[in-house]
Amino acid sequence: IGKSMGNDARARGVHFVLAPGMNMYRAPMNGRNFEYLGEDPYLASRMAVSMIQGVQSRGVIATAKHFVANDQEFDRNNVSSDVDERTLREIYLPPFEASVKQAHVGAIMDGYNLVNGVHMTQNDHLNNEVAKKQWQFDGIIMSDWGSTYDGIAAANGGLDLEMPAGDFMSRKSLIPAVRSGEVSQATIDDKVRRILRKAIQFGFLDRDQADTA
Repeated sequence: IGKSMGNDARARGVHFVLAPGMNMYRAPMNGRNFEYLGEDPYLASRMAVSMIQGVQSRGVIATAKHFVANDQEFDRNNVSSDVDERTLREIYLPPFEASVKQAHVGAIMDGYNLVNGVHMTQNDHLNNEVAKKQWQFDGIIMSDWGSTYDGIAAANGGLDLEMPAGDFMSRKSLIPAVRSGEVSQATIDDKVRRILRKAIQFGFLDRDQADTA
């Protein structure tokens, strides 16, 4: 399935597949359950790793989403998933951890929700401490479409790429923040390196992504 998704992306000249989704089925009314991988963290991990490997074997970056504990669509910009550390580690995080450590996924997408009172796109603990430091994730952490709320907080909180456009993480907000010391130059440099690293690794600078052969 992953290879087929990658082939389809290449046929369309697409560089990223915004999948797989791997949040746990915690509520039957979650509007994204149709694209997630079930309620068992081990099974979801195994399926996610295989799908990512298939997609990325075709020269397309897969995206592990929606990081993390994205359990409902209703009021998704404001709802907080309050989860203790053990529950995060045993239920919610394993598919993402496997995606990083075993499948070497190129991108992670932060969800709209808050976790323990902090929006995921500015969640320093989960983005920086867990994904980037503990798991040594070297790829891109991007936002879901319109899930960025504060450009400076997002930049410091581990978000590398705001999608679909830089409405908050923009020159207007970040250049003054760098000059004032609110955001370090090293933080910006790391984001640029992450994006360029994956573009080079996946050959985006060496060939036309469209593959119609």
